Amino acid sequence: MKKKALIVILACIVLIGMIMIVYRTAAGKKPFQDMEPAEIVSATVRVTPPDTTVQIVDIEELTGYLNEVVLYREDNSYTEYSGQGVVFTLVLSDGTQTEVMAYNPFFVINGVGYRTKYEPCQALNAYANRLLKDENASIVLEEPPGLTVISDETAFDTLLGTYVWQKRNSDGTSTVTQTDSPHPLDCENWIPKFETSETTAALEFAENPDSILNIQCWNEKQWNNHDADSETIAIDGYEIELKPGGYIYEVVAEWDAEKNGYGGTAHYYFYIKVLENEQ
Repeated sequence: MKKKALIVILACIVLIGMIMIVYRTAAGKKPFQDMEPAEIVSATVRVTPPDTTVQIVDIEELTGYLNEVVLYREDNSYTEYSGQGVVFTLVLSDGTQTEVMAYNPFFVINGVGYRTKYEPCQALNAYANRLLKDENASIVLEEPPGLTVISDETAFDTLLGTYVWQKRNSDGTSTVTQTDSPHPLDCENWIPKFETSETTAALEFAENPDSILNIQCWNEKQWNNHDADSETIAIDGYEIELKPGGYIYEVVAEWDAEKNGYGGTAHYYFYIKVLENEQ
């Protein structure tokens, strides 16, 4: 009799243990539940699309969202999905760096994906997009932004030339990178070429500069003669007047690195031939 009672008791213990395991699995876990704002030295978030990185100033607000994240089973099938992902890079006080991505219905920690509770993950996504839309957002520019030229309802890329660029390191120091490129007139084989029937073109930067320092051009007959004199081009906002015929253009723009530790000066090259209008 005692033996049967013992078996029943053991069976109940096993059953209770299994119920607790199932409950904990269903309830999920909060990996950042106990994280304090003081543990995060600095943080950024990259929103893709549009592939823009923002410096996070309010670490306490970010920590509040992270505290609520709930993870379930491991699932790396997030790589098969498409959509907007927001990637937070956290530099921690112990010297380590953690990268987390809110990508409903997944949450990814340092490359490992998990199924996640919808609401906390969505809150992080919405938070990142609010930061992105803030006109006072501190945009992180690891390198010079791209420049696209638009004319005759057609957009084309430009060639990034010489630049001097500063970026801030996680320890508070800065690194300055300087590159040199050939003179625009020596770039005939690499420079983007375009034809248009319009007499104007719009400059569209991935992130607008604080100032456009100079725009100049050379006639196509001056290819490979970098001693040739250039002509200065006036700009109205981000629109330029194009010279008739074929010309090589150089745009020099500047981003103020004093704002958040990222910025510098960059040169961009492109060629446009304005076609004569047929009468």
